[in-house]
Amino acid sequence: MFELLFLLLPVAVGYGWFMGRNSVKQKNQLAKDSLTIKYSTGLNYLLSNQQDKAIDYLLETLEVEDDTVEAHFAMANLFRRRGELDRALKVHEYLVRQPMLQDKEKQHAVFELGRDFYSAGLYDRAETMFLRLTKSPVYGIKALSYLLQIYQSIKDWQKGIDLEKLIIKSKDKKLKHVLANFYCELANIAIAEDEYIKELELLQHALQLDPKSSRANLVMAQVFESSKHYNDACRCYKEIFLQDREFFPDVIDKMQACYDLSDHKDEFYPFIKEVYDKTGSTSALIKYLEYLDKADTKQRSEEYILAALKRRPTIRGFKHFIKMQLNEDSEQTSPQSLDVIKELVAAYLKVRPRYSCRNCGFNSTVHYWSCPSCHDWEQLKPVRGLEGE
Repeated sequence: MFELLFLLLPVAVGYGWFMGRNSVKQKNQLAKDSLTIKYSTGLNYLLSNQQDKAIDYLLETLEVEDDTVEAHFAMANLFRRRGELDRALKVHEYLVRQPMLQDKEKQHAVFELGRDFYSAGLYDRAETMFLRLTKSPVYGIKALSYLLQIYQSIKDWQKGIDLEKLIIKSKDKKLKHVLANFYCELANIAIAEDEYIKELELLQHALQLDPKSSRANLVMAQVFESSKHYNDACRCYKEIFLQDREFFPDVIDKMQACYDLSDHKDEFYPFIKEVYDKTGSTSALIKYLEYLDKADTKQRSEEYILAALKRRPTIRGFKHFIKMQLNEDSEQTSPQSLDVIKELVAAYLKVRPRYSCRNCGFNSTVHYWSCPSCHDWEQLKPVRGLEGE
């Protein structure tokens, strides 16, 4: 009898294990079936344009678990792409409140909620969300970028500067570039209040953050010029050429005015010739032709500009050539056709875009440090090619 029980014991254990395994499978299958039913019901609400009811149903019935959290994010992002920010906010706020989310998922939810608030123009709430993420290894740089955009929108430059330690620690060049422009904005305020020392300190700090900031050197040149330190101003203008050759044509006239009052007046035109040789800039060409007109024959000037127009034909160069022809014939009656051509070219140059954003392509007849379209800093440069430099 005992021998029989001993033989049946393994069979009983095996049967118990088999039945238990089937029970677990059944429970898992029931859970999956329940989840499928819940999703199907929610999707039916969505497809029947009962979106508010669908959101409420899904949030109430679906537990936030590893296999559903991505579905919640996908649903919220779908609403945001469609411009339905109130619905996206509802989902992301629900996710942020869930205590069982892992740190990475919680940070993701906070970041997306911040984006919702930012898109809705609720900058104070967006700021609160992004400040929670400034030390996150995953979302830190993105959060800092959004915070700087917020402070740029509300013109609170000091709040952006308060993030300097975090920005330097991030080693992100783009963030440093933006922060350098915040220092330039504060420098402009200091200039208006006539605080000379503070102006220079702010601008030097901007150059430490972004050595390629042509804006910082331009403002510094203007500060030196206003205090009659013309040699220092000329040095700043030279630095601009090394920093940003595309922008440099805009400062040639200002640079000449400083050189005329400095101890190095004779260095201006040789430098401008060097600029033209390296860049082919029409502004540098026209400025150098002024020197040739004074120091050489008009024939030499005409030969020089014809060679230049063959190298890089531009409307501005052509206009200057017409002007030279009219001046040459000033003792006689100027050809009427040249007068008409000159007026037409001048009218065209007056209305065409003078600047183009290198980031988004926005065109403008006036210069902005921050692009009105994409809000990027120092990206509006003089137009190049036939219609520009």
